[in-house]
Amino acid sequence: MLSAEDNALLTQVGPGTPMGDLMRRFWIPACLSAEVAEKDGTPVRVLLLGERLVAFRDSEGRIGLLDELCPHRRTSLALAANEKCGLRCLYHGWKFDVEGKCVDTPAEPPGSTLKDRVRTKAYPTVEKGGVVWTYMGPPEHKPPFPDYEWLNMPEGHCEVFKVQEDCNYAQAVEGTIDTAHAGCLHRSVRWHDPGALPHERVLYAKIDVEYTKYGIRYAGLRDLPDSRQYARVTLAPLPFYTIIPPDTGDPVRGSRRMANAFVPRDDGSTWHMQWFFDTTKKVDREFRLKEGGIDLDADYRKKVSIDTWYNQDRKMMKEVNFSGLTGILVQDHAVVETQGRITDRTMEHLAASDVAVVAWRRALLKAAKTLRETGELPAMVREEGLPWGALKGAEFKLDAGQNWKEFLPIEPQFKA
Repeated sequence: MLSAEDNALLTQVGPGTPMGDLMRRFWIPACLSAEVAEKDGTPVRVLLLGERLVAFRDSEGRIGLLDELCPHRRTSLALAANEKCGLRCLYHGWKFDVEGKCVDTPAEPPGSTLKDRVRTKAYPTVEKGGVVWTYMGPPEHKPPFPDYEWLNMPEGHCEVFKVQEDCNYAQAVEGTIDTAHAGCLHRSVRWHDPGALPHERVLYAKIDVEYTKYGIRYAGLRDLPDSRQYARVTLAPLPFYTIIPPDTGDPVRGSRRMANAFVPRDDGSTWHMQWFFDTTKKVDREFRLKEGGIDLDADYRKKVSIDTWYNQDRKMMKEVNFSGLTGILVQDHAVVETQGRITDRTMEHLAASDVAVVAWRRALLKAAKTLRETGELPAMVREEGLPWGALKGAEFKLDAGQNWKEFLPIEPQFKA
């Protein structure tokens, strides 16, 4: 369990909070490129780390991410006209470019220099992997961009999805990094039927964690009847990413891999972004939508949600699968959203299967406390030239006595 103080530190991400200050030192996903695909198109409201922002693509294709509220009289710039390289507020016509500079104040007297003295908050942006990324920290400390493998795939080999998750980001991260849950929650057969996959047949795994410069990686190790071990290695880069191993025995998912970002909208809700990528063939987007049970409204909210009790089917539980829930994403969201918007970790009773969860919390809390107390940042946002493309989840079998860290060595630049 965590103390109440540490639980608050872990979950509060607004401006001026220790965790919020830490997250603002990273490049983080803000919205999908598809949401701002059109030049001079409709501005998009973006809630990020408790801040109300607006994203838009200007006449030259540049993407702006501004404070949603006009600095004049605080009207939403999401209502603004997007034209001729700027957003023009509906209220009095003040216009702002992608850098936050005021370029026109048409209701002011001729010769007024007011516009030259007015700026609104603007964050820098980068487009990669179908996503608009932003940096929200001090401009003088802007870090190198983390060029993950999936952000540089050929067209069609990486597909990105976005959905709102109605709980704190930390619950969502923790839901993906305990290896026991996959064979239980996502069990493709009923509880007493033989599992089709190794992690369904044997839920217990010895968890071995390695701390790294980027966060943690861990192996879930399961003994096999032939004296070998089945290993699944998951990575959890700070502050809210997980890189999941493939299911090599599955005909569809054998070469396809997945990365998650759980981006805090505010303390009680999260943007869950997923990249599915495959170096060998194009990703079947429609299959993934069906596999995940993803059915969204125009605001990226699930239609099958806590409001419908996730459409749990008790007959299905008796005849088909363990959860009675349809779709991997629906299953994942159900078990963390029903903990409440912000779970009370002082009430937990942790177990052996939670070793990786505890390690992730320690790494993130340590980073936030260190920044608060000394001003020092994690190495991953200080150092240039880190080999982000080398970060991969993996699944493999080990011979007796073989160490998973030797089988899957870490890049020297990432050693803690």
